[in-house]
Amino acid sequence: MDGVDQRILKMLFQDSRTSLATMAKEVGLSISGVRRRIMELRKSGLIRGYSIDVDPKKYGYSVLAFVTVDIDSRGLDELVRGLAKRHEVCEIHRITGDHSLLLKIRARDMDDLNRFIEDRVRGSVSVRGVRTVLAMDTMKETVINL
Repeated sequence: MDGVDQRILKMLFQDSRTSLATMAKEVGLSISGVRRRIMELRKSGLIRGYSIDVDPKKYGYSVLAFVTVDIDSRGLDELVRGLAKRHEVCEIHRITGDHSLLLKIRARDMDDLNRFIEDRVRGSVSVRGVRTVLAMDTMKETVINL
């Protein structure tokens, strides 16, 4: 990956609908040259796909919580498989330190969050402890900063 690829990635990251013509003009390549580079970035796995950026609050999910889970290692895979299927779960991270997992959860309201934690997290027999931190406001949120 060179500087041109990085510039193409940055443009796609800012707006994945940027036209090939606009990108070509910006980086000094032909349209086919930009198309070829994007195809190579996809083939390498660096670009995993394209998506839209939905405002969770406007979609009805006004609560953002980070949940740490302490779990018996024998139940970890089963819990992760179940949580990964849930629309409330935005991210699942296996972490170091005192806890096993860090979850990023979006919920409609506090009742919705409480139900989810009780039914889907604490409800697992392997879970030994759960701690929840509520985000009061989000100042910045990106997958990677290009």
